[in-house]
Amino acid sequence: MLQVPLKICLSLVLASLGCAPAAEKPKATAVAAKVVVVKPITPAPKDTIPRPAELDPAQYPYIDFGANVIERKESLEPFFKRLDDLRAGKSNQVRILHIGDSHIQGDYFTGWMRAFFQYEYGAAGRGLVFPYRQAGSYNARDVKSSATGSWLGRKSTFQHTEVPIGLSGMGVRTYSENFELDLFPQDRYGLDQRFNSVTIFHEKGPEIFDMLLETGNTPQASPPKPTGTKVIAASVNSKPIIPSSTTIHKVRPGESLYSISRKYHCNIVELRKLNNLNSNLIHPGRNLTIPASKLVTPAPTPSPVPDLTTFITAGSKVVAGAADVNQPFHSIVHLDTLTNLLRLKGLKRQPRQERTTLFGFVLENNTRSGVLYNAAGANGVTYYHYNHAEYFVDQAAMLYPDLIIITLGTNESFLPASKMAEVEREVDAFLTKLKAKMPQVPILVTINPDALKNKSVDNTIGLQVRDILRRQTQEHNVATWDLHQIMGGLGSMRRWRSENLAQADGIHFTERGYLVKAQLLYDALKKAYAAN
Repeated sequence: MLQVPLKICLSLVLASLGCAPAAEKPKATAVAAKVVVVKPITPAPKDTIPRPAELDPAQYPYIDFGANVIERKESLEPFFKRLDDLRAGKSNQVRILHIGDSHIQGDYFTGWMRAFFQYEYGAAGRGLVFPYRQAGSYNARDVKSSATGSWLGRKSTFQHTEVPIGLSGMGVRTYSENFELDLFPQDRYGLDQRFNSVTIFHEKGPEIFDMLLETGNTPQASPPKPTGTKVIAASVNSKPIIPSSTTIHKVRPGESLYSISRKYHCNIVELRKLNNLNSNLIHPGRNLTIPASKLVTPAPTPSPVPDLTTFITAGSKVVAGAADVNQPFHSIVHLDTLTNLLRLKGLKRQPRQERTTLFGFVLENNTRSGVLYNAAGANGVTYYHYNHAEYFVDQAAMLYPDLIIITLGTNESFLPASKMAEVEREVDAFLTKLKAKMPQVPILVTINPDALKNKSVDNTIGLQVRDILRRQTQEHNVATWDLHQIMGGLGSMRRWRSENLAQADGIHFTERGYLVKAQLLYDALKKAYAAN
């Protein structure tokens, strides 16, 4: 019997699902002949969603609420300890990385997960965003983007472009030296989406353009001062956090003892004495104890609406595209004020500079403590894709997550049975990579949901994928949430669709369905946390 390689087989499956890789775009030249300016973003009306009521089992008799548990919940103990520290004021931030496919890219499921965590523990920012639109796909529901110049995108290993794949499950590249890229996260959940710290994951080297980051003006009583533009890799102090009790801060790349002391409104002598430091030298990943401040914590201010038509004039110094041994994958920019709009501009300063490649932006509000929920998803991807994404694991580690959630398996469930051995190897390889790179970070794998073939046929391959995921999570001793069983098992997608919780394709959920999924997962995590 002829054996078709998994890579080719996946390509055929994605094509049948309408997720086939896009045709290769023509390579952009180093100098664009003509730059077309896209119309500035117009802010959408405020779309605040009230916090939903708890699920009533009587309203969902087809859901197995008894199965809504986290298996091997003891493996999540380090994450629960981080939540304890955050709640007690001993830590300023808890970070979550949620990896997945099309169930994640649109940010319906993860958007509600982010909202639930931030409702309860505080909002530390929007987290990871990516201009999927410029890569030829669709943005997350709450993120708008526009750009000038020509862009190349790549969202899978099957696309024959030179663009590498990074943290967001995609990559986007431009050869237009004067490009501009605007990103605007919108408020959909009644949460403040403003940020004052931006981590840009991008390619570095002598052939990479310099970049400037500009922020949008926000309404003020007096005319705004031109202080919002920062050159990438600059370190400008943000508004200080005022800890009311001793706090634990994990040192991030690019931070110094001085910048941390300014951030928390304390002095370096106190920091060194409290942490038994003989010098000002600190290394990324170290936990520093921050002394409690005697100052009064300022009251939160309402989120202003940005002016999307006016930007602060750019600066003109510091090479941002150059390779950096200490920060090989990203640059961190601290802003003077909170904003909810950024503009990235390209500058060619050296003859060798020819391109910019972007992998994602992490937007943080470090004026307060809370949860930073990062979602990295791409339509049509599998464990195979993340294993072959050039920069994914290395860049994921630079997020310093306290928990990794993996939501993959749907696309594997449309492969032939003869490919299940290869699928198992890919699952094993990905879990092995993550644990080798981030051995102290707990992992939670969500089992693939039930899905219908050709909109109506029960998918028994999904059961085989479920068995693979259950077996591999047990072997790697990572936590598991069995959505397939919770939904009701084989064929349950049909009932979810009839209840308007799933779409007509029998694969994806409706917005309400993703909300129910998020409520179930968050409830399971809360129960595991309470039992810890």
